[in-house]
Amino acid sequence: MTLAQRIAAHFVAPAGELASPRADRTSSRPGRSRPRGERSSPATARGLPARGEPRRHRPREYPDDTTRQAQPPVTGTAPPPAVAVLAPPADAPAFGAALGLALARSRRTPVAVVCVWAPDPVRSVWRAPAMPAAARVAAALRARGHDATAAGRLVVVRLSAACEEAASQALRVGAAAGSAPTVLALAGPRVAAFDALLAMQDLVVVAVAPAADAALARLATAGLERALTCAVPPADPGRALAAAGLALLPSTRRALAAPVAAVS
Repeated sequence: MTLAQRIAAHFVAPAGELASPRADRTSSRPGRSRPRGERSSPATARGLPARGEPRRHRPREYPDDTTRQAQPPVTGTAPPPAVAVLAPPADAPAFGAALGLALARSRRTPVAVVCVWAPDPVRSVWRAPAMPAAARVAAALRARGHDATAAGRLVVVRLSAACEEAASQALRVGAAAGSAPTVLALAGPRVAAFDALLAMQDLVVVAVAPAADAALARLATAGLERALTCAVPPADPGRALAAAGLALLPSTRRALAAPVAAVS
């Protein structure tokens, strides 16, 4: 054997040794086991039936058993709270507006309805532009014949000065308010014509001044199942913001924490 033949035999592998690993690699590849010329579609590769074959529906399997477990019944949401306020004429509109905003914030509703009754005309205050939800509710109440005005997130309804008619109007407003919390602000002492309506409320709040006589508060809540007294928030910018339907300052939220927690 010449020197060139020895070098070729040392560095060049025989043809038989080169063919066998190639064959092993080819046979180990997935999909190469089928004869050449046959092609598999993407559907058959994923285990799906080929085109033209009927689709086979397998029964759904559950972790514990082949039967579906009974789902718990869906419970409805709690009805919106209805709260009445007994306050002096100068404080009732702003107190009712602040309580309405606090209830809407607690229940995460876009609007609250505040009905205001006063034996004498109430001084008008500046009100913020209406939010869309409040504007829709106010329009619906006006279509039913109520004196409704939207301001911010509030809908303020002016009730008739006559007690019996005002009680009937407040009852109809509460039925048409939908999912919005309602506040009935009575600007003045407790009147017998409103007793039946007060008994239907979830809570009656007696707003008293810091120097007011405690006996008057007890007299106002006599015969009511759910009633509490609450101090009137001070006449600060937070009170004006609440009356305008804009927002509640932290001081006003703290002053109304007890009534809101009682109906939450």
